[in-house]
Amino acid sequence: MKIGLISPSRKRRRSYSSSHSPLQEFFDTNPYLPSFVVPNLSLLSIAGCTPRDHDLRLIDERFGPADFDEPFDIVGLSIMTEQARRGYAIADEFRKRGVFTVIGGIHASILPDEAKRHCDAVVAGEGERSWPVLLEEFRRGTARPFYRSSGPIDVNRIPIPRFDLADPNAYPFFPVQTARGGPLDGLFRPVSRASAPVLRFKTTSQVLAEVEALLRVSLNRKVIFCDENMFIEGDRSYELLKTITPLRIKYFAATDVSVAAEERLLEALAKSGCIAVFVNFESPDPDHPDAIHAKTRTRRHAENRAAACARIQAHGIQVLGAFILGFDHDDPGVFRRAADFVLENNILGQFQILTPFPGTRLREELFAEGRLPNAEDPWDLYSGFDAVVAPKAMSKEDLSDGLLDIYRNVYTKAASMKRSRHMVGMFQNLRPKGANALPRI
Repeated sequence: MKIGLISPSRKRRRSYSSSHSPLQEFFDTNPYLPSFVVPNLSLLSIAGCTPRDHDLRLIDERFGPADFDEPFDIVGLSIMTEQARRGYAIADEFRKRGVFTVIGGIHASILPDEAKRHCDAVVAGEGERSWPVLLEEFRRGTARPFYRSSGPIDVNRIPIPRFDLADPNAYPFFPVQTARGGPLDGLFRPVSRASAPVLRFKTTSQVLAEVEALLRVSLNRKVIFCDENMFIEGDRSYELLKTITPLRIKYFAATDVSVAAEERLLEALAKSGCIAVFVNFESPDPDHPDAIHAKTRTRRHAENRAAACARIQAHGIQVLGAFILGFDHDDPGVFRRAADFVLENNILGQFQILTPFPGTRLREELFAEGRLPNAEDPWDLYSGFDAVVAPKAMSKEDLSDGLLDIYRNVYTKAASMKRSRHMVGMFQNLRPKGANALPRI
C-alpha cells in the first residue's frame, strides 16, 4: 500500500506560530529568534512500526501543503490541538477522494469522538502497538473506528524511528526520546493522558541505536532530546552521557533548574556535547504564593535562578528559559519582569501564554468558573502564543500585546550580540577555580 503520514501546519518553516498577526510577522522575520524545527517524532515512530513492503511518504506541511490528488491508500495524521482544524480539513479532503484516513496524536487521544467525525479511524494513546494492527485489519477489510493500546507499551521494543524519511536539508535538529510517560501533567500539561502516566526509560543501548540511526541521516550531527526532563535519574543520566560522548554530537536537552546544583553532571553534559538546556521556569514571579513553583519540589531552586543560570553557562552551555504568562496572579508588569530576567542573565527565552488545553485541570476549572465559552473551540488559538482566556488582572489584548513586547525586547541584534559575548567569556572560564568562583545556590 501507499501510505502518507502527514503533520499539518498553517505556517511555513517556523518553530513558533500565532494567530496574532503582529507576533506571527515577528516570528517570520526576526533573524535572532532560535529555530527548533524538527520532524514529527510520532510519525517517524509510527513509520518505524510499518512493515517495509509498504510505500511510505512523510509530509510536513511547514515545507509545503499536502497534495490531495496523490494516490494514497491510507493517510495518517498526527495532530496537536493547534493543528486540529487544519488536520481535520486535510482528512476531510482525502476522505472525499475515497482515501482511508486515520487521526492520532495528543488532541485525538483526548477528544477521540471529535476526531472521528473527520476520519475513518482514530488511534488514541500510544500508537506503536495499534498501528500495525490497524494496517492488517484494513488489509482484511475489518478496520475498526477506534484503536487504543491497553496499558503502557514497552519503549525498548519499539522499532527505531524512520529518520531516513525526513529531508536532512530541512531540519536543523533531529529528535530523540530517551523516556516516555510520567505523571507531570497537572494543571496545564495534558501529555500523560495521551500516552501513559508511567515513566518508562529506554535502555542506553536503545538510545544509542536511535542516535546512530539519525546520524546516518543528519548533516550537522545536531540532536534534540525531547524528554520532559532527561536527567531525572542520576545513575542513568551519567551512563547515558558517557555513552553518547564519543558520538561527537551537539545537542539540546530539557531539564529542571536543579541540574545547576550538580557540578559533576554539568561537566558530563559539557563533555558529551550539550550546547543548551531547556529549563521550565514557568512563572517570572516564583516568590508569589500562587506561583506553580511555590508548590513543587523545584521551589527552593527557583529562588536562585540567576545563580543557576550562571553555573550552567560557566560550562559553555546556554540556557533557554521557558516562562508561562497569563496566570490569574500576573499583573501587567509581568512582561517587563520576564524580559528583564532573560536579558540580565544573558539567556535565551521562550515565552508562552497559559492555555487551557483539552484534558487539563486548568480547562476544567475555567469551565466551572464560566470563563470559557461552551461554543465550538477555536483550536487555531491553542498555540501557546495566543490569548484564549483573560486572567483576572488583564485583558486578552493585554496578553497579546505584552507577549509581543517581550519578544521584541529580548530578540534584538544588541541583545543577541551581548548573549554571544557573555557565552564566549564564560566558555573561556570553563573550570573556575575556588569555591566562590560562582554564586552559591
